[in-house]
Amino acid sequence: MTSRGTTAETGMETAGKEGMPHRLLLLALALGAFSIGTDSLIISGLLGEIAADLDVSEATVGQLISVFALVYAAGAPVLATVTAALNRKRLLQGALTVFVLANLLGAVAPNYAVLMASRVLAALAAGLYLPCAIMITVSVAPQQWRGRALAVVVGGMSAATALGIPLGTLVGAVGGWRLALLLVAALAAAAVAVLAGVLPYVPTQAAVTIRQRITAATHPMVLIALLTNVLACAGEFAVVIYVAPLAMQLTGVEAAGVSAFLLVSGMAAVAGSALGGRAADRFGGRRAYGGAVVLLFTGLLAMVLLAVAAPRNAPGTTFAFALCLCVVSVASWALPPAQNHLISGLDIPEPTVALSLNGSSSYLGLALGGALGGLALEHGSITTLTLTGAAIELLALVIVVLAAALARQRRTPAR
Repeated sequence: MTSRGTTAETGMETAGKEGMPHRLLLLALALGAFSIGTDSLIISGLLGEIAADLDVSEATVGQLISVFALVYAAGAPVLATVTAALNRKRLLQGALTVFVLANLLGAVAPNYAVLMASRVLAALAAGLYLPCAIMITVSVAPQQWRGRALAVVVGGMSAATALGIPLGTLVGAVGGWRLALLLVAALAAAAVAVLAGVLPYVPTQAAVTIRQRITAATHPMVLIALLTNVLACAGEFAVVIYVAPLAMQLTGVEAAGVSAFLLVSGMAAVAGSALGGRAADRFGGRRAYGGAVVLLFTGLLAMVLLAVAAPRNAPGTTFAFALCLCVVSVASWALPPAQNHLISGLDIPEPTVALSLNGSSSYLGLALGGALGGLALEHGSITTLTLTGAAIELLALVIVVLAAALARQRRTPAR
């Protein structure tokens, strides 16, 4: 890969023969990702507390989540471009330090406007940290361990899916929403401290012209991968965002039961990250990603069948729904390490820009899926909701098949 310098490669192959190198570094990067993932999810468990404290509606507080996602999606590729020539170690630590400060600001925010400003700042820092962390992971991990190394870092985000909302709800109930943001800041600060000691020197990339950056961002295979990821994530989130009403209508559970479904789904997400990384190492990023999309479509299609034909409030329906949710969660969290593996292996001059765009595509998929799922549920039923998710995922699957055919024709590196 053109962006990886010889310094970063020196000694890596030897380390890779004995086991995954830089375990402490990867865990520190994963801790930073966990704090960011928790931060992006924790607000949803604190809506009532924040609304009451700042005298705004819960719907208004919910906009904090949407703004975080949109700012990340728009800011990540821009920041990756303008900081491409900066020292990677300082950039990574600086981004995470700003993230800590943003959450401290949020924790002491006297009003909604300041809290919103803190979320914007946190999203910008997150959009700078995650692509840089992924690029450093690619740089220090030898080829045979790259997928699993990426899975460790991405696993921080999937672990946040399992623990972020329950943790935020618990801390918010015990000590208030401000304490929850302080906890996020503390997690990120711990990652900064560990990274200061274990993060090696990563060679700064050679100067890349604006034209080369645009070329990287508009590379045909990159664009296809990004479009596929937007649709794959949209299909997933069209259903998963509305898992509460879906679960309640299908299985008859109350709010506590929905939390149990989410916890099981989160545990499956952690397993999915590991599975996606190992599959990418063994079969290549393109095949691993395609397999994950197939599995994701299968899980969503099974949910359609449940919504259409399963008896409501039956034990068998509850078990089947939990199984489908686990399949969807495993598949959706197998996507990021496989996709990052695929993009990092493309022969383009500035992969950091492409990797940052990949993160943006996930957040755009979240926003698109949430909007389409909301429309389906508002104007239809849970059957309409699940059909919408499955239909979007089918479109993603079609593009995966076409992309694989195009890659064979162009002989573009897929690993």
